[in-house]
Amino acid sequence: MRWLQLSIQAPPEYAEPLIHLFNMHGEGSASVEGGGGYNPDEGEKPDPAAWVTIKGWLPIDATTQSRKTAIDVGVRLVRHLVELPEIEERKVSEDDWRHQKFEPIKVGKNLVILPRSADYEREPNDIVVELEPGLAFGTGHHPTTLMCLEEIEKVVKPGDQFLDVGCGSGVLSIAALALGAEHAVGVDIENDAVTSSLANLEEASYSDQSTILSGSIPHPQVPDRQFDVVGANIAANALIALAKPLMATVTDDGVIVTSGVLESRLSDVIEAFEAVGGEVESSRQIEDWTAARITRAKS
Repeated sequence: MRWLQLSIQAPPEYAEPLIHLFNMHGEGSASVEGGGGYNPDEGEKPDPAAWVTIKGWLPIDATTQSRKTAIDVGVRLVRHLVELPEIEERKVSEDDWRHQKFEPIKVGKNLVILPRSADYEREPNDIVVELEPGLAFGTGHHPTTLMCLEEIEKVVKPGDQFLDVGCGSGVLSIAALALGAEHAVGVDIENDAVTSSLANLEEASYSDQSTILSGSIPHPQVPDRQFDVVGANIAANALIALAKPLMATVTDDGVIVTSGVLESRLSDVIEAFEAVGGEVESSRQIEDWTAARITRAKS
């Protein structure tokens, strides 16, 4: 079989809807590729604002045109928010499609998000998180995920209990376990996210150290004051609504890492957590997106 490769460049914050669009109408996992131009050996990091390339694949058969049309419609909707170039097309063979190579993504100090097809020589201090390339948009290209992973790397300690609220692909749980957490619990209201997280944790050999739940918090299987680190890469409105149950889950000396909040809403999120006994330890920003570390206020 021959395949039609579609690719489009976009700002990293638009990678998620585009890869979802390519996955919905294509075959296999779409991918996100970042640019080069930096030298990690010199302490340089990729520019989090640099545009990325999203690639998807369609089988060349009777369904190709209808699939392309559906993708074109979705891209036109995204163009109402940001100016994008035209989609590029290239025909590839079955062998080319199955043997694609994707670049690893370095996040923070030692975390490396490694697509399973990537050629990569591990360095002694690398903490490797293996994921399918289709999940790359959630592993460092989007500013909110980038900051969340970097903050988790700073605070997770060996033996910690980790909670991921709005777990999505499960990448935060996988990273926390790779960093030494003893157990990770993920919870999400979306059935697809629960399915994806379960599959990815199993692929990463962390099924025995993880629990994935459907729903939100409070949850009967999420005990109070149990978790040393809580990750919540979710929108501002959700964080505000969940501020009290999130504070209830963390241990006395624990940390909540929030992300997914636009700079214009950060003060609202801080106010909500302060009202339920939280204190912002630090916050940071990439472009319009923010992340924060929240602890229990000291009496």
